[in-house]
Amino acid sequence: MNMHLNGNETGATTETAKELGIGASTLRKYAAALEEQGYHFERAANKSRLFGNRDIERVKTLMTLLREKNLPLQDAAVIVMEIGSEKAAAAKEIVNPALAHHAAATVQTHSSVEQKQVLQTAEVTSAQMEQMNVEWQMLQERMVELEREHAKLRKQNDDLQVLVEEQQTWMREKLEEDRDRQLITNLRSYQGRKQKAKTKGHSLRMLFGLLPKSRREA
Repeated sequence: MNMHLNGNETGATTETAKELGIGASTLRKYAAALEEQGYHFERAANKSRLFGNRDIERVKTLMTLLREKNLPLQDAAVIVMEIGSEKAAAAKEIVNPALAHHAAATVQTHSSVEQKQVLQTAEVTSAQMEQMNVEWQMLQERMVELEREHAKLRKQNDDLQVLVEEQQTWMREKLEEDRDRQLITNLRSYQGRKQKAKTKGHSLRMLFGLLPKSRREA
């Protein structure tokens, strides 16, 4: 049985994970993060990690940082390595001034990055808004110009309509005038022919004695 009573006694990954109340895969992930920062775990014959009390305190400190400070895993691993083995027990309460300062600096760094991103986004948004305002102003000016052109075209259309109506009226009056003139001409021609025929008939009757006596004597 592995009890982790001192730094010399070690336990396997599965047993240590149960003791910490986490899954074995989670423990492996935490251990790998510490190893990336230079931490060394003892290895069994099958190359699996062995966890002693010192190792467990490091993992507990890492878990505390992740849980209470909500730090990224890599940042928490860096802080654990900086604390040192002699401060591992106190570190889980997050009361060590150096740890607090480092954690605050880390949070401030992330805050600065986020603030910078927000400012950059705000600048982009401001530039976009300014561009939209310029485009909107140009659109309004174009609409005013189109309204002027529309009003101009509408006036031209009205003028053309008046001109067409005047032309139609003139043509109608001209046709009526020509028709009346032709009717008068035809009527006069007809009357002239009728009068001529009457005069000619009268002359023939006088010539052949066909008129009444009273009219001949007269």
